[in-house]
Amino acid sequence: MKSHSVALMIYGESDSNRNALTEEKFKDLANAFIEKGFQLSSVLYNDEIAEKLKNDLLKFDAVLVWINPIEKGKDRKILDALLNDISLQGVIVSSHPDIILKIGTKEVLYQTKDMEWGGDTRIYRTFEEFKMNFISSLTHSGTRILKQYRGNGGNGVFKVSYHNNNNLTVTHAKAGDKEIVYSVEDFFKEFESYFSNTGLMIDQEWNKNIINGMVRCYLTGNKVSGFGYQEVNALYPPNSALGFKSPSKRFYFSEFCGLFSDLKEVIENKWVPGLQQKFSIKNEELPVIWDADFFINDVNSKNTIGKYTLCEINVSSVSPFPPSTIPHIVNFVGEKID
Repeated sequence: MKSHSVALMIYGESDSNRNALTEEKFKDLANAFIEKGFQLSSVLYNDEIAEKLKNDLLKFDAVLVWINPIEKGKDRKILDALLNDISLQGVIVSSHPDIILKIGTKEVLYQTKDMEWGGDTRIYRTFEEFKMNFISSLTHSGTRILKQYRGNGGNGVFKVSYHNNNNLTVTHAKAGDKEIVYSVEDFFKEFESYFSNTGLMIDQEWNKNIINGMVRCYLTGNKVSGFGYQEVNALYPPNSALGFKSPSKRFYFSEFCGLFSDLKEVIENKWVPGLQQKFSIKNEELPVIWDADFFINDVNSKNTIGKYTLCEINVSSVSPFPPSTIPHIVNFVGEKID
């Protein structure tokens, strides 16, 4: 059997001593690849060395990438161009840039709003459209969630509430419990920059059922490979007695967890196939590791329609991940190379 070569790519400055083969988040995955006979390497990436990296990356059968959509204030434009280039020359990448653009940006929430997992979601492609329509959306609902086109870790995700005195209260998910009050005029000045460089904003209905926690479904290709449950997530409403609650630990479960067996069934048999059909994505084109976050609207419901609502899909850089995903990842990569 030929020994396949795989690179685990993570972000690092040129003088960084990061190593994906030994870092806590990736070492078990690295060991699983090595045990299966893969030749494994850790590769550091930053925009300044992207061009020099190209020839090195072409030596690998597959490059698995863990670089966030926003890393040290920079987007993935240079990286995605590099990944697209090496992919055209036969190197497998964990999440192809074309697939990221189809299902890995916040725009997918609007494009799938009519699917069973969807909800009241709107899109603003220009700042003028945003200024014209957002306030009416906000006053109708009282509270909305705004999300920038690409982001991670709560970056560019805002809870916006309307008050009768025409002031708006804004909470940035990345900043936790910090609320800022804006006049309508100042609010739009603050958010204009999100529309630069072909940016857009997604306007999503506030889901009060966030108090039921959030379930994260991890997928490898078109199969569920694990779950994560987090009781307290970003933008969790403050308790009147206890005040703000910091996000809690995420607990991991295998794909066989009975608590989420209904979600696994509907995702694999209906929702992911529907997503693939809508965006013309073949099984082998799906990412090596990706996830979808769901609100749990009714914990006691036996009907998945209405029980779960999609919060977001993460494709670019999913970590950490449950231990149960590791054999799925290793096998999927091996199948894609063969």
